[in-house]
Amino acid sequence: MANQLNRSKRIIIDNNFEQTINKENLIFLNKYMQDMEIRELSPKSIYNYKRDILQWLSYLNQYQFNINVKQCTEDDIEEFIYFCKKEGNNTERIKRRLASISAFYKYLRRKKTITDNPLEFMSRPKKGLPVVIQTFLTQDQYILMKNKLKENNDLQLEVYAILSIDTMARVNAISNIKWDQIDFNSRTIDDVLEKEGYLVTLYFDTDTKDLLLKLQEYRLQNNINDNGYLFISKINNKVENISTGTLNKWSTKIGNMINVPSLHPHDFRHSGSQLRKLAGMPIEDISELLNHAGLDVTKKFYLRQDKRKMQENKDKFKI
Repeated sequence: MANQLNRSKRIIIDNNFEQTINKENLIFLNKYMQDMEIRELSPKSIYNYKRDILQWLSYLNQYQFNINVKQCTEDDIEEFIYFCKKEGNNTERIKRRLASISAFYKYLRRKKTITDNPLEFMSRPKKGLPVVIQTFLTQDQYILMKNKLKENNDLQLEVYAILSIDTMARVNAISNIKWDQIDFNSRTIDDVLEKEGYLVTLYFDTDTKDLLLKLQEYRLQNNINDNGYLFISKINNKVENISTGTLNKWSTKIGNMINVPSLHPHDFRHSGSQLRKLAGMPIEDISELLNHAGLDVTKKFYLRQDKRKMQENKDKFKI
């Protein structure tokens, strides 16, 4: 049917975008646009979908190493939302963009190009409310979380939360960690697959090391087969590494323990970076631990102003 449509109604990617955006992403987008034509969406609807998705792909090019859409996680979507808010986009416009991107990912999943839709577990905003709540756990909330997790007596859940804040790793990286990547002597997790195929190192402290060893010992004593993965789930009696969707549910469970029901995996990354900033770690080191290409992303999305300290500094210079 697509071939029977008026060629003048086709939406074609312009050359300017072709020069900057990941080529495979453009192929996916063109196929999606053809699919919309087959389903006989109006040229205006196709145009609007195209512009919204191009904004997303352009953002990936400029701020996220021009990664393939197949590699994107909920983290990337949320960073895009924060970027849109910083650029002055209102809630309704961001909601529209999210709807377009979500439809695009549903198409990719339907075509078996991807296995997980990064927007699947993201709550949709209500009119007049922020698109997403960005949570930075305070030191008191972090301590409360650690205490609640010990009381809950779920070792794997405890390790997940503490390791996520400690390493500030993306949720996709956390879900794929294997035991043989962990070096307990140097307290590092090596060769962790990051965006665009980069292999990075994660660093953890002595408390996290103790928890990891405790989990390892627990699995050995109880003859639990984990197929070499740090975090596991059992589906149809088959052990698999944990999915990002399940980690999202775990985060909500942890959030409910400390009265932060909106807590999601990316908040551990934000919280770890913010707590280290408040502890005095240089922004340059925080950015490197986050595996950011530069300081701009770190400053914009991962650190917020310490109002108390700013007030104290201001009070030193009375006029």
